[in-house]
Amino acid sequence: MDATQAAKQMAALSAVSQARIANTRPVTLPSGTNSAPLFGATVPPGPHTISSSSSSSSSAIDSIPQTISRLPTSMNNNTFAQRRQNFLHQLASVMASAGTPLPPALIGAPSPNFDPSSSKWKNIELSSEVGTIRLAGRDVGLLQLWGIVFQSGGGHAVAANNGWAAILPQFGLPEEMPQRPPNVGSIPVAQILASIYMTMLYPFEQHYKNNLQDQQKRARQATTQASADFLGSVRLSSHTNPGMQNGLPAQPTSTSTTNGPSSFQPISTQKSEFLPPPTTTPGVTLAGGLSNDTPYDGSNSDLEAQGIKRKIDYDGEGKRTRQRTGSEPPSENAISAISPAVDRNSSTSATTTGVNPQTPVMQIPPGSRQQPFRRRIEYVPLAREVDTYGGRDLNVLENEAATTAQRRPIRDVTEWGTVDIEALTMSVRSRLASELSYALTTLTVLSTMRGPTPGSGFPLPQAPDLFDEILDLLEERAFDGSEDLAEDLSSSNSKTATQRELLNLVHESESQPFAVLQPKQGSRDPSLGLLQRPGDIILAITNVIRNLSTLNDNFDFLSRHTRFIDLMLRLCIVIRSETSAISPASPALSLGDLIRVRRDVLYILVSISPNIQLSTSSPRINSRMVFRSFDLISSYLIDPIDAISPMSLINLTGIPPNGSPKPPALVDAALEVFSHLSQLDSNRHVYAKHIPDSSIICLFEALVHRLPVVDADFQLMLRETWLSYMEKLVIVLYSLAFLAPPHLKGKIKENRSLGLKTIMWRFVQKTLANPESRGFYSMCSRRAVEVMKILDDGEDCFDTSKSAAPTMSFGMGYGEMADSTSEKGTGLLGGHRDVTWDVLMLHEVAKDEVFFGELESLSRVEC
Repeated sequence: MDATQAAKQMAALSAVSQARIANTRPVTLPSGTNSAPLFGATVPPGPHTISSSSSSSSSAIDSIPQTISRLPTSMNNNTFAQRRQNFLHQLASVMASAGTPLPPALIGAPSPNFDPSSSKWKNIELSSEVGTIRLAGRDVGLLQLWGIVFQSGGGHAVAANNGWAAILPQFGLPEEMPQRPPNVGSIPVAQILASIYMTMLYPFEQHYKNNLQDQQKRARQATTQASADFLGSVRLSSHTNPGMQNGLPAQPTSTSTTNGPSSFQPISTQKSEFLPPPTTTPGVTLAGGLSNDTPYDGSNSDLEAQGIKRKIDYDGEGKRTRQRTGSEPPSENAISAISPAVDRNSSTSATTTGVNPQTPVMQIPPGSRQQPFRRRIEYVPLAREVDTYGGRDLNVLENEAATTAQRRPIRDVTEWGTVDIEALTMSVRSRLASELSYALTTLTVLSTMRGPTPGSGFPLPQAPDLFDEILDLLEERAFDGSEDLAEDLSSSNSKTATQRELLNLVHESESQPFAVLQPKQGSRDPSLGLLQRPGDIILAITNVIRNLSTLNDNFDFLSRHTRFIDLMLRLCIVIRSETSAISPASPALSLGDLIRVRRDVLYILVSISPNIQLSTSSPRINSRMVFRSFDLISSYLIDPIDAISPMSLINLTGIPPNGSPKPPALVDAALEVFSHLSQLDSNRHVYAKHIPDSSIICLFEALVHRLPVVDADFQLMLRETWLSYMEKLVIVLYSLAFLAPPHLKGKIKENRSLGLKTIMWRFVQKTLANPESRGFYSMCSRRAVEVMKILDDGEDCFDTSKSAAPTMSFGMGYGEMADSTSEKGTGLLGGHRDVTWDVLMLHEVAKDEVFFGELESLSRVEC
């Protein structure tokens, strides 16, 4: 084949390639921007692609989504008005065919079938501008609204993603607006906007999508047919022309000389004079405002020079087709103006491409084509901006909380009417599973109710038989009805199991693989069948008693019920085996159950401890109650990890100190219980008799470590909760110093590693340093001085043989005992005499004779 025939074949390939490029090139609007960014994102390929066979009835609709949501500022107002009118015309046509014609004032054209009295649009407020409605005092353009929603995937997609609220800022709409009378309250504007779109614009959206799908289907059919014809012509040409190689023209010999330039020009510089004219319907306006009569100049060949990367796949019939890149979607102008695209590697004859064989062409020089450029394609997914925390939409949660009804207050006990106490007693006595469930459930509900007056509720004194049956059931389930045979426990050397130690054991055991499947103490016995687990019954009873202990009517009854207190303290016993393994004394309780029971018992003691008499007629019961109560209180206070200063304790818990941190609830409760139990003289005698010295000194040292040390600790005392915590702490120190025998007091006084004198004296100085807060801290400072005075004397506080005065009661200073004997030796604060005299000269100290006398005694120096 000669050079002329080869040039013809290459020209045909160039024409086909340029036709394909034109078929994929997006239309440029008059403003010079692509149509896709008008939606705020890249338009994905798929159902939005419009085929080349668009008809005159749908071409106006096809041009709409290119200019909807954000119009360029440089666009001609007349152009936008024309497009808006086309949109309104098509919208009116769709709605009229659906039997719901739009108001003429809205679409800017007559609407013969519109009836203002019966139309569903009669309540819509129209704006003075065509195609615009009024909502919450703002103008909402239907064209812009449809474009934004269509770009987001359509009405159903926006509703599924809760995206209507995100559209409100596009039109400056508020979140809520007042309802029309006679309705009251407000209604979300996003709900109204969604209703308007789904009733007025959603039918048009469906019509538009159906049209796009039909056009796409016809385009695929046309492309498949054109590709088949083109491949057939290429095979025929390769068999008839000897100059063809593998279906392509052979490379001709170059005719260039050294004296002149080559007669061949690069193919990229040629005008597309072989491109066939566009096949479209005359007079139809295309996307971007272009007309079918606009000549095509072949300028789209610059994309071929850039060498945009495209993927090749195979359709169901085994033909190779081009897959779009997704970065520049084809527009309807290019598709309707250019003939159907063909494959890059396919060739066509002059007859197929419309090339005249008689037309002279320029010859093409041999050589490889220019290396195409590549560019990176980025895909930006659409996302709804929400204010979240941990993956949860905070706005949705706030709206839900605002609409939720307020929680119902605690019901009055009279709402149940008359309660048959005898029937409840018989249900508990029967021990039947169904009857027990009924009785315990009823008691749980009754324990949470309150009476008509504050502090009143279910009165236990009026149901003594029911309470005794509950205690019998508790003892039966916890200890199988066995008696408590424990004698004097003061000689026991077992180490107290702290709260932290119990928690760590539970955490370690439950963290093991298959921990639930491993049998352990307190687990459910399969032989019980449908019966309740004994541990659950114990927890239910302790919960009921805890609720009832907070009522004023039950204080005296529970505090004087010796069997009840003894049984509650027995449930809290922890047993250490020879291997130091810890287990509850009750075989029905697990370690987790034991922690809950001990917590409930501690809170029960908080309510009834001011009235408890530990001195009873039975010495054995006295010993048990005293030792077990002291062991329970110590378990929350003596752990070395938790026995630290207030600010260190806050840092240990991880609570920010700049907030409102509070003292640990269980520690505070334990201090309150012991301060109440050790207040009566009779209880002090029992404690001093049965509590071993090692337990007293262990608790005393732990409480000293909890005192404030640095300035940040004293800053916390300005808060009421921490001041109350510190007052209880100093009172318990006073009680322990009072209970300690003389030799134990001397041991504490001489313990230099404890630093009692330094810590207590700094505590007194800090509480008296500020004149404005001296009265606020007066009780703390006085009790601290009294603690030092008791330890300094080193005498037995229960020995009345040396003085005719009665035993010192709680809070009584030595000056109140009329003890005029001279004191010998250097006082505990003798080394701080100068600083002590500065404190003695304070007005608040000087006017308090007891406080002044005790502090002066501590600062004496033996001459």
